[in-house]
Amino acid sequence: MCASGYPPLVDPKSHPYYVPPRDPAEGDISAGMVGRMDVEHAPWSLLMGTMYFEDLNVGDSWTSAEHRVDHEEMLAYNRTNDPWPIHIDPAEAARSPFGGLIASGGYTISLMYRLSHQIVNQPDRAWAFLGGFDWHVKFVEPVRSGDRLHERITILEKRLSSKPGRGLVKHLIEVMNDRKHVALSIESTILIATSPR
Repeated sequence: MCASGYPPLVDPKSHPYYVPPRDPAEGDISAGMVGRMDVEHAPWSLLMGTMYFEDLNVGDSWTSAEHRVDHEEMLAYNRTNDPWPIHIDPAEAARSPFGGLIASGGYTISLMYRLSHQIVNQPDRAWAFLGGFDWHVKFVEPVRSGDRLHERITILEKRLSSKPGRGLVKHLIEVMNDRKHVALSIESTILIATSPR
């Protein structure tokens, strides 16, 4: 729930356009997620309680549900996209400064996106997102299989754009593990639509 008291998420299963998970194997991946909606057929205005530039205030903070890093999913990503020994070879990784296998930075960022959507893109609440740029990324601590991660998004600054209908919002995204350590930190600026009202 937003620290400023924004309404909590609703149970999407009560919504007429709710779509259950397609594959039972998604259970771990979707754990803690609010759910999915049939956005192809449902009217957008019915699905979304849109959060505009005016609805975001400096200091507002949201936290996602927890997600457990799946070993096989992590290895599959590492093997396909970033096959350094520290990511794919247990023996070599054990001899490295990390002392064992760690997630690729790309996989960690993909988990950041997954967790972000729990906050910014839900059936009852979606930010009026127009685009993002100017990332400042820090890989603070390695992510390992079995880690239980959650994400916190905090609004740092905001100002209207020189172009009509949009504002600039700087926010801090922090992915934290179950040891209460920040694993990934991203400070970025995004464009958010202003309210049409």
